[in-house]
Amino acid sequence: MRKKHMTVAPPDPNAAVFIKDLTYIYNPRTPFEKTALDRVSLTVERGDFFGLIGQTGSGKSTLVSHINALTRVQRKYNEDAGLYVCGIDLTVKKPDLKRLRERVGMVFQYPEYQLFADTVRQDVAFGPKNLGLGEEEIEERSREAVRLVGLDWNEVADRSPFELSGGQKRRVAIAGVIAMRPEVLVLDEPTAGLDPAGKRELLALFEDIRRSACPTIIMVSHNMDEIAERCNKVAVMGGGHILGVYAPEELFSRRELIRSLGLELPAAVELSAYLAEHGVDVPPDCLTEERLLAALIERGYAK
Repeated sequence: MRKKHMTVAPPDPNAAVFIKDLTYIYNPRTPFEKTALDRVSLTVERGDFFGLIGQTGSGKSTLVSHINALTRVQRKYNEDAGLYVCGIDLTVKKPDLKRLRERVGMVFQYPEYQLFADTVRQDVAFGPKNLGLGEEEIEERSREAVRLVGLDWNEVADRSPFELSGGQKRRVAIAGVIAMRPEVLVLDEPTAGLDPAGKRELLALFEDIRRSACPTIIMVSHNMDEIAERCNKVAVMGGGHILGVYAPEELFSRRELIRSLGLELPAAVELSAYLAEHGVDVPPDCLTEERLLAALIERGYAK
């Protein structure tokens, strides 16, 4: 007799994301069977800028795709699992997906490839329109979202998104997500393909969005400088497991762990280690170039 599904409630009902013992298997009962997630447990608090790192194939994308139910919970393998996002139970047979999509936004790699409408106005308004909002609120949300991503509504609203620069296209695509006013924003390698200046601008933009519009951000990245600069917590994945959740200062002190994952340490951490080896007094928490430079100036090594 099949075991009845048990609902596992989060210990903190205010958590933005609560995951308990989540398992996901690709191609089950075939020669190509692969366990992508193996009893993964994770909690993301409201207000976190939460990083998720690991090698390719570690399970990161499979995990975040569960957060917006793009990948559905396999109930057969998750009879005692818990998965709540913004208070919505995603382990039930028929979760409230409309409510979920209102509360969780997803920004994939190269989001500009998802642009499709004739004008920026139409593209950004697509999500709010599908929520059944009135024309006045759709217009208000669209204007606000375009402003938040650093574009001028009067300049771009009636232009084709395909006439814009690459950076502007990406901002328009992000505005379409922000216009939904999500509580949780999931970023899957959001700076892929950008030059260093473009990466810095986009990450600063997401920080502004977190402060003013979307309180919780989850970012998947292979770039440890981005993780060090923006995240307050970081989960490390490997082989479908969560290997640990760390504050950035603790994580990047575990150099062997980072290297074992095939990832590079933040440039400031590498430089700090080099300077320390050559007798320069550098504090251990210099994770970014700005903090390292400030420390060197404070100690009289630079001006």
